[in-house]
Amino acid sequence: MLPLENYSIQAKNLLESIVQDYESVLGSIHQDSFYLSEIKKIRLSINSRIRKISDLAEIKNDHQDNFFTIIVFNEDYYELLNEELQNLELDTKKEGQFIKVFKKELTYNQLMSIVDDIEKIRNKTLTKCSKAKSEPVIRARTALENEFIEPSISRETFNQCEILQKKATDLIDLITQKRIKEILGKINFEKYINEKI
Repeated sequence: MLPLENYSIQAKNLLESIVQDYESVLGSIHQDSFYLSEIKKIRLSINSRIRKISDLAEIKNDHQDNFFTIIVFNEDYYELLNEELQNLELDTKKEGQFIKVFKKELTYNQLMSIVDDIEKIRNKTLTKCSKAKSEPVIRARTALENEFIEPSISRETFNQCEILQKKATDLIDLITQKRIKEILGKINFEKYINEKI
């Protein structure tokens, strides 16, 4: 007979790992993410070939700074790059082979696009949690059908996994709200909460 722990410990370990990964992913999302992703979308036509910005320059970002630094590999591309950055209505300053791109304050709608990304990641994570909960439950059910375990262990595994999933889901919701509040700021967060009601 397999003890109950062998089933529910699998769910516990998987769920804890999923929550840790989620927290780490959310930690890498900042207000900067909005314009950083816009800058990374830049495409330039050079010698009848479409080139990505990453082919022509390296983008550096420190969340503490009020600017992004673009290191242009070839100064011939400076004007083309600068033009594209100005199309995004970003202020720039040339410093040798560097372009300083000054960060703009984001509008509520721009901030909400970051929140939408967070919500998508949250939903995918919750799906992973459901799968992590079901795997041990299915294993226990199969073991019960093959008469390796008693019905009480199968039932207890299900109950235990339900509790573990609920804890993980609550923690994910808490982490999500905290991160959204940090990204939106107090006033925008209040507006966001009011819109959800």
